[in-house]
Amino acid sequence: MREVRIRSCYYRVLLLLLVLCPMTGAWRSFKVILTGIEFEANAKIVDLNVQLHNDSGDSRVSVDVTTHADLPEVQLSINVGLETDKGNFSPLINRTVNFCKMIKQRSTDPLVRVMYDDLLKHGNIFKECPIRSGTYSLHNYKVDEEMLPSFLPEANFRFVLLILKPKNEMISRITIYGRIDKSKGFDNLKRFSLG
Repeated sequence: MREVRIRSCYYRVLLLLLVLCPMTGAWRSFKVILTGIEFEANAKIVDLNVQLHNDSGDSRVSVDVTTHADLPEVQLSINVGLETDKGNFSPLINRTVNFCKMIKQRSTDPLVRVMYDDLLKHGNIFKECPIRSGTYSLHNYKVDEEMLPSFLPEANFRFVLLILKPKNEMISRITIYGRIDKSKGFDNLKRFSLG
């Protein structure tokens, strides 16, 4: 009789784990909250509109770009910094990538490639080189926290994307400010502490 109860209890716990484990794997120990966006564009080359939406705890970005001419060569310069002192950002990532080379050779820069592939899921953005004149958009893009390393500290950050023509002529610059908020995540230890 005791063995039957133990076995029954074992199966209940196993069923509970099977049901709950996939759901807990989807939560991150932090949330990315975007707090501001600045942008500028070379009006001779592109028209650019960037909007930040902070609704119901989710930060989303929408971007509309119209290119006035074909762009045969484009460089992407990406800089991510964490705020160390008020207004001072220490570089975490600093990369410059030839966009056309990255499109042709998938292994060019794996980090930038992962970011680019995530953006492709959320709109009609540049998919070939040269970039043809036309309108491109990214709507309601939300940072996928699952792509980010779990060890990120709770901090303010700045993300700068600079798009350049050869000889460093600026096409556009987008600067996004935000913060990593550990109080919003599922694994917040303060939430589960016993003391």
